[in-house]
Amino acid sequence: MRKSLTLLSLCLPLLAKEPLLTFDNQPMGTIERPLVLRSYLPDPGLEDAVFPQHDTARKVSKYNPGPGSDVPGEILPVPGLAAAIGVNFGPALSFVFDTTEARLMYAWQGGFVDMTPYWGDVQKGSRVSFDYVPRLVGTMFFKAAGKDPIELGGKSISDLGPRVFTGYKLDKGVPVFAFSAGETRFTLALTPSDKPLSCDLVLTSSSDAPLTWRGVEGASGKGKLSFTLSGTEIAKFQGYQRDNKITKASAEAGEKLFGQYGCAACHSIDGSKSHGPSVGGLAGHKVEIEGLDQPVVADTAYLLESIKSPNAKVVKGYPPNYMPPFGLPDVEYDSLILYIQSLAQPE
Repeated sequence: MRKSLTLLSLCLPLLAKEPLLTFDNQPMGTIERPLVLRSYLPDPGLEDAVFPQHDTARKVSKYNPGPGSDVPGEILPVPGLAAAIGVNFGPALSFVFDTTEARLMYAWQGGFVDMTPYWGDVQKGSRVSFDYVPRLVGTMFFKAAGKDPIELGGKSISDLGPRVFTGYKLDKGVPVFAFSAGETRFTLALTPSDKPLSCDLVLTSSSDAPLTWRGVEGASGKGKLSFTLSGTEIAKFQGYQRDNKITKASAEAGEKLFGQYGCAACHSIDGSKSHGPSVGGLAGHKVEIEGLDQPVVADTAYLLESIKSPNAKVVKGYPPNYMPPFGLPDVEYDSLILYIQSLAQPE
């Protein structure tokens, strides 16, 4: 069911020697070891034509567990994908593969998912009572539309018969999804690309018929395709919107926000290199910017701009589009800046 989530189906491989993912509401993998997450995942406005093999969700009566009976009123379906798999390679690439449609649904850069609505607040331990689907974090550059873009013999595989997901395997840590359409078997693997708002795809087919990916020049052949899928900015997401009830800006509040918004996943506080520039020793110091001959000083104005519009001044040596812009209350911007300024000397 696409928009009616009624069963708890979170399935995660847990390794005894590693901390549980639920300790971090913004889990992330790496290029070397991508994270594969089978859970409820967001529906970012996918059109109905993408879901011919899904059931249509329905309204249900409200239920009161006290008397054990229905009560007046109706509950609307929760918008989400109940049979999808999310994959994250760190800020370089995230994507969602739907197992009911056996199809790539969307891909984005800059983050993964914010699990707070589903896993609950770390301190409180309770999830959101309704609309508990995780929220996306990052910049989306591909979103499925219409019939499947994979074509065999000039025909979309949507027209070849039922599509059936048959599982995935890890090839050097990279998930390779297997599925069939009619009598033909396929595999699909996605990995990060060096190009912005892009990913590299490897698609195989058991058929000798011409294989293409609709709309991508040069993505044609027989048996196997390797190509880069490039897109443009479709939408930006910044995770679950919280009401932190901060009334006065402070470095202490900023430290909490720094963890809450997943900043630590890309920005170290000790000067060490990560996916993004370190904030340790940043404030008040000069920063080399792509496209500028002279460095700029990381003053208050620069820090505020970098949080609001991360692509406005991209630090040399780091890619654009990895950080989504954050639309926050002024008191939260001020708190984050105070925290970063408190780290003027790396720990």
